Amino acid sequence: DPSRDLAGVRASLSALQQAIDQTEALRRDFLATRRRAEDLIGQLADAANAASPYVLFFPAQVRSGTSPAGIYSNGDRRVPECTAGVSRQLPRARSLPLRYHDLQLRYNEAVSEFQDRISTLEAQLAAASSFGVIVPPDTARRLANLASQLARSHSDLQVARDRQCNGLATCPLLRLTR
Repeated sequence: DPSRDLAGVRASLSALQQAIDQTEALRRDFLATRRRAEDLIGQLADAANAASPYVLFFPAQVRSGTSPAGIYSNGDRRVPECTAGVSRQLPRARSLPLRYHDLQLRYNEAVSEFQDRISTLEAQLAAASSFGVIVPPDTARRLANLASQLARSHSDLQVARDRQCNGLATCPLLRLTR
């Protein structure tokens, strides 16, 4: 019966359009999540920069093998200034590993949400593609475009994972807590 076939095609096209709309919404969510992850990375960099006076000053004194008393006895009048500076920065430096850990958890949550959205998007795309319906050329182009966006999303996620792994190895905060 042709009317039944037409109704089936319409239902399939409706489901396909819904999947496309959901895919576009997920893409927008992905971009927002990626911006959020970039903001978290920026906050992490700011935290590392805030710790840098302590991280740069104190290890240099230890590496040189010169104690503050030795510097002072040699006539260097900056020791009290440096000691006062370290005393001012120490409370912030102690809180930085906790802040770093908090930011790392938030970043991992954002990446996890991102992975879940990609999985959902893949499932919806597979479901929409499995109908076997002949779709108009413009819808087919949109589907191909969405598939390429999905591939880019996978690539972006891998880059974010690599940055996270590399960032952990070079983070000055980890050197501070070791």
